[in-house]
Amino acid sequence: MKKIITTSRNLFFISFPFVHLLGFEQRKKVDAEDFMSEKNLFYYELDNKILTERLKEEHTRSKTIDDKTSKFNLGLSLCLTAIGVIANTTTRSLPNSEIKPFIIALLSLSPIYMLIGGIVSLMAFKLMPTYGYGSIFEYRKSKNERIEIIKALIGQENINLIKQVNNEIAYQCIRNGFIIFLIALIITSIATIQEAYLTSPSK
Repeated sequence: MKKIITTSRNLFFISFPFVHLLGFEQRKKVDAEDFMSEKNLFYYELDNKILTERLKEEHTRSKTIDDKTSKFNLGLSLCLTAIGVIANTTTRSLPNSEIKPFIIALLSLSPIYMLIGGIVSLMAFKLMPTYGYGSIFEYRKSKNERIEIIKALIGQENINLIKQVNNEIAYQCIRNGFIIFLIALIITSIATIQEAYLTSPSK
């Protein structure tokens, strides 16, 4: 029974990956400010040099994620345009049959998933706080360098995690959209071939 529940749960999240995002961003933003929580105590055992290097790595990682998100959205816009044209052409060429409404539903659902993926991806691209930058940070660091670097590192890691998870969920939504679109095309091809065979003059 437990295995069935686990499998059902996994299938649900595969089908609707965006459910993972419910409350996730807010939780991570709270974690970004909670630098004294028990799970963050290990940061205080790290050497100052390691902490500084890690903060630089997280800043670089943030820029890399933003670059990937920008390219991802550009590719997505082109894919949506192409799929819209193909879906429109496919719908017009569909033979009249009982499965026609089902195919149209699939062709309508596919771009919806991709659009959700695009929206989620844009959420990763939106302006988010950057920790460890600015005059206030430098001022505070001059007073208590170690603590301020730890706070900035914890904050930046959580912000980068928000961006990374958003991109992953966006990818999963688009993957689902492509799978649905492919299924619709396969069913359409089978229905078209069957219709051509049944209406063939030799039959």
